[in-house]
Amino acid sequence: MKIIFKSLLISLSIAVFALTSCDDKNGLPQGKYASGILVVNEGNFTEADGSIDFISTDYELTSGIYALENEVATSGVFQSLYLDKDRAYMVDQSGSRVIRVYAETFAQDVIWEDDLSTPRYVTIANDKAYVSNWGEFDENFDLPNSFVTVINVNTGETLKTIPTDNGSEGLTAFGGNIYVANSYSNTIQVIDTETDTIISEFEVPFAPTTFTEDIQGKYWVLSSHWLEGAHLSQVDLASEEIIKTFPVAGSSKSLTRNGAGDQIYYLSAPYGEDASVYKVATSATEAPAEPIISATNLYGLGVDPSNGDLYLANHNAFQGNGTVIRATSTGEIIETFPAGRAPNGFVFRK
Repeated sequence: MKIIFKSLLISLSIAVFALTSCDDKNGLPQGKYASGILVVNEGNFTEADGSIDFISTDYELTSGIYALENEVATSGVFQSLYLDKDRAYMVDQSGSRVIRVYAETFAQDVIWEDDLSTPRYVTIANDKAYVSNWGEFDENFDLPNSFVTVINVNTGETLKTIPTDNGSEGLTAFGGNIYVANSYSNTIQVIDTETDTIISEFEVPFAPTTFTEDIQGKYWVLSSHWLEGAHLSQVDLASEEIIKTFPVAGSSKSLTRNGAGDQIYYLSAPYGEDASVYKVATSATEAPAEPIISATNLYGLGVDPSNGDLYLANHNAFQGNGTVIRATSTGEIIETFPAGRAPNGFVFRK
């Protein structure tokens, strides 16, 4: 087991941060990143210069907050960021590590490096972190050695690695289980969080990547493959039944929802073409004909749950840093923000 802790000085700083972080019960002041929008900048794969930016509730930008708060150089390719209670989990796929920070201050807590290989996403259940891992590509550019790593969040000990179908990707926790979308296959596998074993699996259209929950407590799964096309599926996770499935615009990604959960959003980003944002009512049985907004080089999408504003990540052709575009729910651009290299997603804290 390898857990990397900061120096005593940083540890003492963390304690001070913790004392001044959000505690509504005691009326203590919140940390400066307690409310706002976190921007995940993936970074360049060869330079590993990913970062996390922060947009405050009054729309002020702070760049590179992890590097800023820990006085370290920016490093890593950040695929995703997951919030759980007072911690945030930064998934560095190029460094095969997960960096855990205090969510309101971004002071570093621990780094997990053992038993990870190209990690993608994290979710938490039963005081355990479940981390999806692609593993290594084989000679056919397939991912036959994918797995989920189970880590005790209190001790940092790896409890288990669970082999999965090819390309384990998005994760969601529901009903005492973890659901794993396997992006190089057509399966969703179900892990029992008591035994940490796969207890079942079911099929969806090829290349499922991510989940989002709707107002009815059902889950939508986005599948997207360059050859098989893209599909949205509404799924009853309790029964593992597909309620409905329909094709959507190709090369889709960034599945999300509005605050109420009655509208589903996704980004279609075909290579070499303008990208488009689409909105689907949860009652829909087919894809919308027209997008909300289209633009070049869009790479990520978020929807502010408090007001419905759209946040679009523009990679600017991967030439230098990217841009974040804030737009109304009808697609009218409000303002833009400078971002780090290759912004790919958003996490809202409000």
